[in-house]
Amino acid sequence: MDLKSDDEKLNELFNTKETTDFGKTIKKAKVFSILRTVILSLMIVIILSFTLLVTNASMLNKIANQKERNLRNWYTIGLPNAFMGNVQFDDKIMTGEIDYVRYRFLGNKPVVDGNYKKDYKYVPLINGVYGDISNHLYASNYKTQQDLDETINYNKDGKRVMRFYHPSVKYDKYPNDLVAIDKVGSNKLVELAISFDKAYTLDKVKEMFPNEVTLNWYWVDTYNEKDLTKDVPIEKGKSVEINSVFEENNVYGIKALDGQGNKIDNPEGDFINTITIVSKDKNSSSIYKELFNKLSEGKGEIKKENLKIIGVVVSGDTDSLKKLKNQNYIKAATLGATADKY
Repeated sequence: MDLKSDDEKLNELFNTKETTDFGKTIKKAKVFSILRTVILSLMIVIILSFTLLVTNASMLNKIANQKERNLRNWYTIGLPNAFMGNVQFDDKIMTGEIDYVRYRFLGNKPVVDGNYKKDYKYVPLINGVYGDISNHLYASNYKTQQDLDETINYNKDGKRVMRFYHPSVKYDKYPNDLVAIDKVGSNKLVELAISFDKAYTLDKVKEMFPNEVTLNWYWVDTYNEKDLTKDVPIEKGKSVEINSVFEENNVYGIKALDGQGNKIDNPEGDFINTITIVSKDKNSSSIYKELFNKLSEGKGEIKKENLKIIGVVVSGDTDSLKKLKNQNYIKAATLGATADKY
């Protein structure tokens, strides 16, 4: 039997309702707090992600532009008759890649020389491209001077790699691919690396070639005596010293044509300016400083008369190049790229 008075029963009824309403209020407050935290967290993540993406893009853009400048500087002083074409940048997270077309001129005809890539990054621990970075289509082994003389290398696009022979070195054998011009065919354009019998001035070289032959590039003597021989391993613990034959990827010189195939009136200017300016950049390759010291002869300035030309790259149709046969100044001649005339 319930002995509670009516007042006590009413108090219990109202107290229960107040407690229930208060609990619902607490639950609503918790849900709102959670939602607010989630929304704030999402906003922070979005803002941070956007900031990181913008920062990443900005940093990669700066590094990519510097990488492109470095490449163009390199093409100015080296890589005979090779030019950078269209460039595309592919940015990712903390790393990116430059993809560009390389081409060369055979006469006045541009010929594609393959696609090339260079990676860039702002975190050194981020890995770059894996695998062989050789400039050749496949590796060649040399064990003797004869191996070096007789081996023909090809670049990644399947074109013959030109070779150069220094006039101060007495080689046992000098290639003369001018004799093979007749076999190439009259409907072909040909690139030819010519090594001289001695050093000439730039102006003298310009006079040595007929107008029908396109002068693409001048090989500048940048070598010390130690560069003219190299040790080649023949077996474990043993090596043999042979005379250096210089391939197109490890020579330096002056481009006679601009990127559109037009003749440059004073081609030595870009070569000298690039070496002079870049050699002062502490972040650049040490090769520029070495070249500056060698060519300036310790006088703090590279002058035109310091440039000793020891070879060239020429191109044209086979009929034009035949006129170079039996020229006394040609010590060696090696074929490079070939292409159809039309």
